[in-house]
Amino acid sequence: MTSTSVLGPRIRRPHQLSMPSAPVAILLAVGSGLAVLLFAVSASSTVLASVASDLGQTAGLIDQHATAMTDDGQRLADHARASTGPDRDLWIASAQHMVADGAGLRAMAQRLRASAATLGDQPTHRANATASAIAFQAALLRAEAHAAIDHGRAMIDHATFMAALAQKAGSGITESDAALMASDASRIIDAGDRTLAVAARLDAAADQVGRMLGR
Repeated sequence: MTSTSVLGPRIRRPHQLSMPSAPVAILLAVGSGLAVLLFAVSASSTVLASVASDLGQTAGLIDQHATAMTDDGQRLADHARASTGPDRDLWIASAQHMVADGAGLRAMAQRLRASAATLGDQPTHRANATASAIAFQAALLRAEAHAAIDHGRAMIDHATFMAALAQKAGSGITESDAALMASDASRIIDAGDRTLAVAARLDAAADQVGRMLGR
C-alpha cells in the first residue's frame, strides 16, 4: 500500500510538468511571428519614407520650373502686348500658354508633395500600405509624367514654329523670345522625366513591400 502511494505521484509528476510546455511553445511561435511581421512593417515603412523624401525633392524642383516658366511667360506676354507686329495676337496667346503651363507644373508639384506627405509624415498610412496601392500610385504618376513629356515636346515644336515667324520682317517676335519658349518647354519635359524616375522608385518599393509582407 505504501509503495503504491509513493510511486503514483512519481509517475504522474513528469506528465503534469509536461502539460504547460505546449502553450508556451505556441506563445513563442506566435511571438516570433509577430516579431517578424513587426520587422517587415517597420522595414517597409522605412522604404516608403525614403521614397517620400524623393517625392518631396522632385516636387521642389518642379516648383522651381513652374516659377521660372510663369515669370518668363508673363514677361513675354507684356513684351507681346507692347508690339505691333502681325503676329502679336499669336505671340500673346503663346505667352499666356506658358503661364498656364507654369500653373500646371505647380499643380503637378502639389500632387507629388501630397503623396510625399502621406508616405513620409503619416505612419499609419505607411504601416497599412499595400503593394498594390503603392503600384497604383506609381501608375498614376507615370501617366502624368508621360503627359507632361508629350506636352513639352509639342511646345518645343511650337517654339520652333515661332522662331520661323521671328525671322519674317515686321514680326513682333524675336528669335531669343522663341528660344526662351523652347527652353521653358524643356522644363516640362524635365518635370516629366523626374516624375518617371520617382514612379520607378515607387514600383520598386511596391515590390519590396510585397516581399516583406508576403503579398
